Amino acid sequence: MARTLSKSRYQKGLQCEKALWLTVHRRDLATPVTESQQAVFDQGSEVGRLAQQLFPGGVEVADDHLHQAEALETTAHLLAEGVRVLYEPAFSAGGAFTRVDILVASGDGSWDLCEVKSTASLKDVHITDAAVQAYAVEGSGLALRTINLVHLDSAYVYPGGEYDPQQLFTIQDITDIVRGYLPLVPGEIARLQQMLEGPEPQVRVGMRCSSPYDCEFAAHCHSFLPCEHPVTELPRLQEPQLHALLDAGITCILDIPSDFPGLTIAQRETAAAVQLGEPQADAEGLAAALAGLEWPVYHLDFETVMPALPLWPGTRPYQTIPFQYSVHVHHQDGSTEHREYLHGGTDDPRPALARHLLADLGTRGSIVHYTSYERRQIDGLAAAFPDLALDILALRSRLFDLEPVIRRHTRHPQAAGRSSIKYVLPAWCPDLSYSGLGIGDGQTASLRYLRIVRGAADAGEAETTLRDLADYCALDTFAMVRLLDEMLKRAALA
Repeated sequence: MARTLSKSRYQKGLQCEKALWLTVHRRDLATPVTESQQAVFDQGSEVGRLAQQLFPGGVEVADDHLHQAEALETTAHLLAEGVRVLYEPAFSAGGAFTRVDILVASGDGSWDLCEVKSTASLKDVHITDAAVQAYAVEGSGLALRTINLVHLDSAYVYPGGEYDPQQLFTIQDITDIVRGYLPLVPGEIARLQQMLEGPEPQVRVGMRCSSPYDCEFAAHCHSFLPCEHPVTELPRLQEPQLHALLDAGITCILDIPSDFPGLTIAQRETAAAVQLGEPQADAEGLAAALAGLEWPVYHLDFETVMPALPLWPGTRPYQTIPFQYSVHVHHQDGSTEHREYLHGGTDDPRPALARHLLADLGTRGSIVHYTSYERRQIDGLAAAFPDLALDILALRSRLFDLEPVIRRHTRHPQAAGRSSIKYVLPAWCPDLSYSGLGIGDGQTASLRYLRIVRGAADAGEAETTLRDLADYCALDTFAMVRLLDEMLKRAALA
């Protein structure tokens, strides 16, 4: 008997047949759900519950995902009773099983289907998602008048208090687009069902491993690659380039011939640097790039949050809000001093942060940052606080981005062409690492800070998180101190 595909499994099969096969037959090979992934799931559930207020008075089908038969029975019972708005009703037809976010009676015997997403715009993957739902609903005997995507409106400005769902959400009619795809659904289901009855499909690694979603089997499928210097580390590697290398039996950067066709100049330079095995620096280029530094240098790094549901009055969905910064003041004699700000309250962190920032950065000296992120946060603070805008914008003329300096004028075999500080730091300064920290990346920093703001962290967790945040952000700026010292030495300026 052919397997019934849930909406999520249908979507997984479209992205990668092998991922679907492994989900059904070898779930043990999946990477466990990460803290960041779980936060995305939780966020989607929160947004979904809030969107139900757009259609009040509905009845929820409460049977969970482990009780599909009961959910179908409950849905049928509610429909027979004449319920006009259903939340999470279940439908199964033609080999597809789905739970619809919101189903609303239109008044003429048909229904309006609403799929809720925590994104701020329509994406291609939403069309196939809605289509398999419509296929199951209409296959169960209900006629759909409209098929809609309900998503957050990024223009909504939160005034404080309770959210106004009518303002927070946009309802986008995608009926015509979905109906254009709908005829393909039964064929895709049949194809995937047949595939699941056979052996594990042989699917090559590529873009599908991370698009449109990160695959939980990526580590398993990439395990044939060497642990050190796999070809996937080449910068901006496109799928045709990857497959050409694999076709030639090349899995390690060390084995790439200098004349291998189809690679970019940057990729060739990366391969050459890895094969040389020694760090390289253009002393003249570094000297020219660093000559404009004004001492003392202020190394600056922000930590931010981007909540889907805005938390503070005057902010919008997914607006970037800085809550912490670290500054290492770097003197020309090599000495340093550390300054920092981490907002401890649950109110908008930006007003206090902006005032502390201006005091800690003074009025003279280059402000070194890594990538353009800090520049964007400074611009955002200036836009948010007109009374401080002139002083904040004055910081822009002092900004100095260290990332392009390192990217353009150095090559390190351990960084393999990547310029992220998480790769560059251990390459050039191997005694420093993020691996031993309680928080080791910006996404985790954001999630854990949001737990404090939302009251989800108890006193012990909050204390630990604040300490870990301080350690993490401080290392980001101390890393820049060490990297700048190293570049100055390579440029013969220190």
